[in-house]
Amino acid sequence: MDLELHMFQKNYSSWSMRPWLLLVAAGATFREVMHWPQEATFREGIRAVSPTGKVPLLRDGNVTVWESLAIAEYIAELFPEAGLWPEDRAARAWGRAVSAEMHSGLADLRRNCPMNLARRAPLPHVDPATRRDVARFDAIVTEGRARFGGPYLSGKFSVADAMFAPVVTRIISYEHDVSPDTRAYVETMRANPSVDRWYREAAVEAEGRPAQISPVTGPEVLRGVRPAEQVPDAPCWAVIFESQLDPDTSRPEERAEYDALAARMAELAQKQPGWLGIRSARGADGFGITVSYWDSMDAIAAWRAHGQHREAQAMGKSRFYASYDVRVARVERTRTHR
Repeated sequence: MDLELHMFQKNYSSWSMRPWLLLVAAGATFREVMHWPQEATFREGIRAVSPTGKVPLLRDGNVTVWESLAIAEYIAELFPEAGLWPEDRAARAWGRAVSAEMHSGLADLRRNCPMNLARRAPLPHVDPATRRDVARFDAIVTEGRARFGGPYLSGKFSVADAMFAPVVTRIISYEHDVSPDTRAYVETMRANPSVDRWYREAAVEAEGRPAQISPVTGPEVLRGVRPAEQVPDAPCWAVIFESQLDPDTSRPEERAEYDALAARMAELAQKQPGWLGIRSARGADGFGITVSYWDSMDAIAAWRAHGQHREAQAMGKSRFYASYDVRVARVERTRTHR
């Protein structure tokens, strides 16, 4: 078969994970076509194959299928022997219903807990809407395993489990509190051969491309050299730092010390959990804007409290900055034009 799955990075892409798991579970031979945001042609490459400008997308010869649920149905039809939908009509109907719910629901959990397989830390505060989504996931798992005998949602591994696999990763990454039955389901999913392979390949991917966005550090960034692409896909969080250098900082020896400090902080930031990228520029008048991108508010809080960063903040106040403003914003959409 001439199957191609166009997808995004394994560490971060919940939507790509779903059809990939089904293809692997079905024993399919397929080619991964990875679209890397580090590459200048990232968005153009996706738009060249996808009518929506998004991935995942499955190609089977002349057939093109986009949207995760549609791809899942196509894979189930293509490999009927894999039994990716239950034979029992009631179990199949229930599985399709919760899969459709997952496709369009649990928005607060998805928004506030972006998929990040490398993360292992609870949120310092879980808002009520996210708690409701976790509780809904709990209820779905409990009902499915009770009605259809487990260990998966509809008995054996199915499309429904692939649809909820990224939620499982969030329960693990953010250490959400769930019922014992759901905890058992999470452990079953994590041990599933297809899911385990995804995690292992994501770890290898992270070693080869250690950050979602290629880091650019050093004084040259602060002087306005713009990299080809440093802005991660939404959703994420942005820390916007606007600063006006003190006139004394324009002196060569002071500026060299400031640039060295800024470079050290940029290098240190990219090593922190949850760091996604940075973009910075400074004008001849000493006014500059630096935007750093993070996967969560708690990652931002941890960076703000980092010992070396706190020392740099104090030095900036006492020596380098005439003024500055810090804003934290939620990035909901990105758009690129070249």
